[in-house]
Amino acid sequence: MVRRRRPAGEGSRVSTEPPPNKLGQSLGPKGARTRRRIMDATEALVAARSLADVRITDIARAADVAQPNFYTYFTGVEDVVLALAEEVSLDALARHLDTDWAGPDGLACARRLVEEAFALWARRRAVIGLAWFLADKRHGGFPELRVRQVRSLYKAFEAQIRASQDAGRLARTVHPRLAGYECVGLISSAAMKFALLVESGFTRTQLVETNARLVHIMVTGLAAPADA
Repeated sequence: MVRRRRPAGEGSRVSTEPPPNKLGQSLGPKGARTRRRIMDATEALVAARSLADVRITDIARAADVAQPNFYTYFTGVEDVVLALAEEVSLDALARHLDTDWAGPDGLACARRLVEEAFALWARRRAVIGLAWFLADKRHGGFPELRVRQVRSLYKAFEAQIRASQDAGRLARTVHPRLAGYECVGLISSAAMKFALLVESGFTRTQLVETNARLVHIMVTGLAAPADA
């Protein structure tokens, strides 16, 4: 084993408990449902149009809440996007690196990681894409959120890369942490562009296999057999 296992049940959400409302009051069941409707309406809207074109009036109408009530739960549209992004974590992907990828099951683990990443982005592409765009712009709390989201995954890659260096399969000139970031970048980029790549003529099988083999080589320094 290259890294410790996370406790069973550790899922793909950063937090499952709704925070207090903007008045500092705990949310009861009705308030939690209202907050959820606002979040779901916002996610649907940002998936259909640019952030600049999403207005609080639109969100309130889609969520079936009075516009003044919006401010009980959120300060603005970006505040909702941040709350949506806080639900997304890559921790579940990191568990696929619990097994030594230099072993016989390494490539299969890489395939499962890529498949799960594609599925996660398919469910939450609009939120992840927008949150990471705002993180690139160093906007508000989005940079810190992205760091929290990817930490467990890049750390898992880093541990595998260090093990490959210790085994003499990767050069010491490869920086393990930077290489871990690059592995996350490869997978997240393919996942974010999945629909575009399919429209360009690539099949899902080709996308999974290509990305899995690339990241496997990056991590282990080994070229898996063609028929593996």
